[in-house]
Amino acid sequence: MQNDPVQKMSARHIAESAFDAVYLTASLSLAIGLFAAEKALWGAAVLTLFVGDCLHLVPRVRRFATGKPCAAERLGKAAASVTMTLFYVLLWWRAALLSSVDAVSATAVITLAAVRVALCFVPRSFSKDEPSFLPLLRNVPFVALGAVAATQLGILFPPRAAALAAAIAIALSFVFYLPVVALSKRDPKVGALMIPKSCTYLVLAALGFAI
Repeated sequence: MQNDPVQKMSARHIAESAFDAVYLTASLSLAIGLFAAEKALWGAAVLTLFVGDCLHLVPRVRRFATGKPCAAERLGKAAASVTMTLFYVLLWWRAALLSSVDAVSATAVITLAAVRVALCFVPRSFSKDEPSFLPLLRNVPFVALGAVAATQLGILFPPRAAALAAAIAIALSFVFYLPVVALSKRDPKVGALMIPKSCTYLVLAALGFAI
């Protein structure tokens, strides 16, 4: 039994792995449900998020289980960063179609998304020896993109209540996410904030049925 990799997992790793399994199952189910409800663009956003999270979380869970580094985890983190960016672009696009497409807003979204994706592929990104300024620099355009998407959602009519809830969910996702970016290398326990952050994404996905 001592050679069983599961026995090497800490209680925190087991809990995180269980949550990841539930989260991925729920996000895929919501994406399928959105497509079935003819909410194709919102469904595409959630499916994009699901694919990126799979590429990131599956190697992470494998590392927890085996206790060995997984080479795919670094690539998975980069992929998840790109898909999170596309997730907000698609949410903004859906909101813009329901209200109005502003040329300034569209230019800002395209520019911020392009800069964010480019920064995801800077050498040494997501590696163990990544310079401390890179995660912060990479997330400046990401936060701005989220702010644009939240603003676009917040002005929707109708139903205003669902749109405002989506905007608040976006804001909360960054409240949970930014401390992880800034502090997780010094204190890995801060990474637990990714759990409520993931929950805000599930809320955003579910709100797609009402918008």
